[in-house]
Amino acid sequence: MKVALLGYSGSGKTTIVAALSGKRHESFDPLKPAVVNVKIHESRLKTIADIVKPQKTTEAEITLVDMKGVQESTGFDEKLIEIAVLQDRIAFVVPSFSAEKKGASELGSLYLEMIYRDQERIKNILEKRRDEILHGKRKKGMEEDFLKKCLSMLEQEKFLSSLEMDSQQKSFLGSLGLITAKKFFVIVNGKSDPEIGNSCQMYNLGFCQIDAENVDNHQIDLFWNQFLKAAGLIRFYTILGKETRCWLLPEGSTVLDAAATIHTDIAAGFVRADVVKFEDFTALGSFSACREKGLLRSESKTGIVNDGDIIHIHSTR
Repeated sequence: MKVALLGYSGSGKTTIVAALSGKRHESFDPLKPAVVNVKIHESRLKTIADIVKPQKTTEAEITLVDMKGVQESTGFDEKLIEIAVLQDRIAFVVPSFSAEKKGASELGSLYLEMIYRDQERIKNILEKRRDEILHGKRKKGMEEDFLKKCLSMLEQEKFLSSLEMDSQQKSFLGSLGLITAKKFFVIVNGKSDPEIGNSCQMYNLGFCQIDAENVDNHQIDLFWNQFLKAAGLIRFYTILGKETRCWLLPEGSTVLDAAATIHTDIAAGFVRADVVKFEDFTALGSFSACREKGLLRSESKTGIVNDGDIIHIHSTR
């Protein structure tokens, strides 16, 4: 899972990455982000490992793509935006660690910058398509009407991600490189700020908070819980052979999605999944004990994975 960090200069993106990874990483090329893989340390995986005593314990990982900060008055170079669009999630990083830094104001500027960028992009696409239709190079279709609907949404200062779309429409917007169609959330760097929280609510963005200059392991653990919730991600676990492992999935994913996350071959040969809740497993100590108590559920491909589920996939491969 790759998350782009977008913020203006001085917001503390690099300090956040250093706090989470234990090492400072920085790119001095303004158009080349620092890419850092960070393990998510958390207590549930350790609890499971203490019970099953595996030879190997593997934590979930997030790839943080630290986009070089720019001045608020300048805005982001299009090349940086194009890199951000390629990531799975995008986090606005806003400061809340000094009186001079106005996090809510910066968030508003970041939000509108993305809106105006996509507005201009759609207008250019529609103009090009109208010209092609006029000269017989393209037939008018439903895509043009959908783009006009998207433009109307942006003119209301709403991200395209809030628009109800089917998978084909999502794929279409993805092919056009429209950044507001991506899943966004906010990382507040510093103290909690009700004004930033109100802005996040107004923009319909989840948010999490970390004081990157003053953290300990407990605070980082709490931050990851907030981070994953804000990013719309859940954790599930597997106990397979000699390894116990934590995985990440988007909220609302199915057990077939979980199987594909583990390995595409396992998904291709999917038969069923045995699923138990973390709390039930840790209370009883095994899948068999959970089955005897009627706490193990058997799921087909369409079963929904919940945060904390421990899953065993039965597959022909």
